[in-house]
Amino acid sequence: MWLTIGSFGLAACGGSQAAEETTTTTIAEAVATTTAAPTTTAASTTTTTTLPQVVTTGATVVVANASSVNGSAGRMTELLQAEGFELGTPTNSTEGSLGASKIYYAADDDAALAVAESLVRVFGGVIQLVELPSVPPVESSDLGSATVLLALGDDFADQAIPNTGLATAASDS
Repeated sequence: MWLTIGSFGLAACGGSQAAEETTTTTIAEAVATTTAAPTTTAASTTTTTTLPQVVTTGATVVVANASSVNGSAGRMTELLQAEGFELGTPTNSTEGSLGASKIYYAADDDAALAVAESLVRVFGGVIQLVELPSVPPVESSDLGSATVLLALGDDFADQAIPNTGLATAASDS
């Protein structure tokens, strides 16, 4: 936008004759321009929860009834088999009636330890994990090829498996 300002003045130019003098000044008007600040968009974040791995293969598990509930070892065997664990024939424990279940594993077998630790997680982390004695605490004193023993006490006899939604990973052993 341009603004024109005119100024007029009278000047005497000798004698009686007057002349008109005109001066024109042009001023450029400053125009302010505003640019918008850059827009910042916050990146969305995604939280990923990794479930603990459950190793179901590589070692055979035998469930021994150490509870006061008849037949609970057979029913737990079926539940664990449905979760992908390799199971042997259920049996009875020679430890008598246990209030709390125990999981035994063969100390010299890494796959047995991995499966036993997975069973502990599946049962909510509340089961005692111990090395398998040279004479297993079962009726026949023999587990065959099994290297993991679940002595099923009254705490989990005829109960559902608490943590069946854990991630499952097969072992290569």
